[in-house]
Amino acid sequence: MNLIILIPALACWAVLARASAQKAMVSVYLPVLLLFPVYFNLRFPHLPPLTFADAAILPLGAAMLLTQMHRWRWSWMDLWVVLFALSASLSEGLNTVVANGGLQLFAEITTIILPYMAGKLLIEQLRIGHQPVRKLLVERMVVLLAIVTCISIFDFVTGWSSWQIAFRNFFPADQLAEVATQWPMQMRWGFGRIAGPFAHAILAGMIFLMGLIYCMWLRRFAPGWGSRRLVEGLPVTGRGLALTAMVGGLLMTQSRGPWVGVGLALMFALLVRVLSWGKAAMVFAVLMALLSVVAYNYGSKYTEKDISQASNEEQRDAIYRRDLLKNYLPLVMEHKAFGWGVSNYPAANGQKSIDNQFLMLAVTQGFTGLVVFLAIVAGTVGRLFRLAGQPLRAEDRGLVFAQLAIMTGLLTTILTVFLGEQALTLFFLIAGWVQAMNPVLAGAGDGDSLAPYKFQRVLT
Repeated sequence: MNLIILIPALACWAVLARASAQKAMVSVYLPVLLLFPVYFNLRFPHLPPLTFADAAILPLGAAMLLTQMHRWRWSWMDLWVVLFALSASLSEGLNTVVANGGLQLFAEITTIILPYMAGKLLIEQLRIGHQPVRKLLVERMVVLLAIVTCISIFDFVTGWSSWQIAFRNFFPADQLAEVATQWPMQMRWGFGRIAGPFAHAILAGMIFLMGLIYCMWLRRFAPGWGSRRLVEGLPVTGRGLALTAMVGGLLMTQSRGPWVGVGLALMFALLVRVLSWGKAAMVFAVLMALLSVVAYNYGSKYTEKDISQASNEEQRDAIYRRDLLKNYLPLVMEHKAFGWGVSNYPAANGQKSIDNQFLMLAVTQGFTGLVVFLAIVAGTVGRLFRLAGQPLRAEDRGLVFAQLAIMTGLLTTILTVFLGEQALTLFFLIAGWVQAMNPVLAGAGDGDSLAPYKFQRVLT
């Protein structure tokens, strides 16, 4: 029954046979990525395990290599992405067996390299029919996440996972038991913390964070999208429901990390609204420094007790994260170059879950993987900063600030959780998209005014 994982591959091939690679990405790969869990897999003898998303991206990747590579423009970022994937594979191979390194490399190709290529090749300067791919992609993402929110109301109320229930008749009992053990539904404040198909509530929160920012951009620059009233006489529109769904999904994750990330992203947007770009960036940097000092002082007092003396779940979580660095630093120093591998690192003092992406990379891929990841982050954010300083047309300027807001939220959140599952794939899809962005200067097309637009237009 787990052969259903191959259905996305067949659907992708069918779309590719009749249409374009960008159509396959928007109509097959994106829905599969956002609606189907990646913790279920199909394993043929002597072959790597396949997830739903893997099955969709492989034919799409083949189509990109055959039809789109003439549009590829090499950059330093391409090298960092490839090195990051190779680092994970090498770390795994050195610490287990060479075959495991090969399996890890396959996983890195399907979750990192091919999505990065899709972001770089299939979004900017392309259309499906008369609609730009960028708008169609964002529109489809928002709608799909709204569907996830609607389904997840059941999870929020009952504390059960709709996705694990839906697929329990298609996968063997041992795989279902492993999934239930590794990704259990969590409760907080009497309600289920929704994870959707994204494995964990914090990962779901990061993805809803992306959806919320993109929804705001779409509402400004696709004014006709979802504007029709759904019920005559009532101010209920598709765009209004979509925004409500993004906020509702984010709230139902009950994940403080993504909430803080959204708050900082909106703070950044407000500063750009009232100040010039240069001043806004400077003020935001100062505020971040001040908030970091305040958070550190508060956190030090809040976590000064032993974990056995914590008075509630929130304090236990905070103390657990405080202890991570102290417990894992000796292990990092033992394997500095390439780490301990993804599947074989020892649990320091019983802390198997490393709730910090940067520490996770130092442990599993060593300083090699950590430095390369930081280079990817710096390259992505640096390019957005350079673009933001140019006098761009309104839509492109709004998109640059939307991408910056997303990066602000994500980089804040991954201080409290690892970057994995679909959130990792979307991060690299966006990284590729940013590399391909070639914005139009204000006044150079579409009749835009020469005056630069503020980011408040995205949020209204």
